[in-house]
Amino acid sequence: MSEIEQAMPLDSYTWLNSPTAVRDELEQVFKISSWLSFPFTVDEVAEFFLPGLNLTGDQVKALFTDGEIDLPFILSDRYLLTDDSQSIASRAERKFHSTAKIESAARFATVLKRLVPWIEMIAVTGSVAYGSARKWDDIDLFMVTKRDRLWLSLSLSLVLVRLGKLLRIRDADLLSFCLSYVHDDLGFLQESSKNKSPLFARELLKARPLVGVRKYKQVLESNEWIKLIHRTAYSSKLNELRITEVSEGNSEAASRIISFFLQWADGVAFVLLRAYLKLRSDITNAKLKSKGQEFRVFDQVMNRHSCMYISNLYRWLQQLWKGQHVAGIGAIE
Repeated sequence: MSEIEQAMPLDSYTWLNSPTAVRDELEQVFKISSWLSFPFTVDEVAEFFLPGLNLTGDQVKALFTDGEIDLPFILSDRYLLTDDSQSIASRAERKFHSTAKIESAARFATVLKRLVPWIEMIAVTGSVAYGSARKWDDIDLFMVTKRDRLWLSLSLSLVLVRLGKLLRIRDADLLSFCLSYVHDDLGFLQESSKNKSPLFARELLKARPLVGVRKYKQVLESNEWIKLIHRTAYSSKLNELRITEVSEGNSEAASRIISFFLQWADGVAFVLLRAYLKLRSDITNAKLKSKGQEFRVFDQVMNRHSCMYISNLYRWLQQLWKGQHVAGIGAIE
């Protein structure tokens, strides 16, 4: 045992108080890791998969070395493998694909921000943000715009995505952008005020801001309840953002001049684009169902202030995390 483990024995933590809760949460981690075919480290498990249990990575590792947990994980160094088919090398390959996709997304986001002045933030989420993307996984983008500019911004964004594919400016796997989580200021405020779940907190903390670092920092600071679930990760992320924060331009004055026209145009874009996206989503879902890919089938949530795609996989993850609470969260939810 390391000095850390000797200094902080497991019997002074959650394990003695709630061994069943720890085992139940680790069982969910096993299911997720198996389905994704992606091994997690004990530090990742402690930080993001066991909110509120106050375990360190060393303590999670000790649960297996001391035989406290009977789940069929294979402990390899600080990695938890679910079977022999998983390997640490596979993580390196996923990391390579994720890094390439993030670099591609950063170039796209920079161009998009210059063309569309109403965009306040663009961040990468999903498997790419986690470093677990396969070569042909979509690059999920989380975008926040100024109020009543969502549908104009989204229309121009989709045009740029399509143009990039037509011109083949990069390999196809680096152009698979999916604008799966888009809000204007009001829409995100409404969503974050009602969705105070451990999974949502984890997704926000793992997002990788590409443009609008200051806005992303404001998002975290205005949702301080996240700190109650992921205290260490929350503090680390804010410290990281203080280091990387840069001054960004503001074109709000120019937008105000033609505010009425733009609000009207955004309403028109909402009506037209929503119909198009609904049709395209129905076609995509039909194809996914025909291939037996039920986990990837998704619902659309679209209104004047939000455009979201919620997959069956995400709903499943929500159920897995549904029982995870920490002191104080129940009062906010």
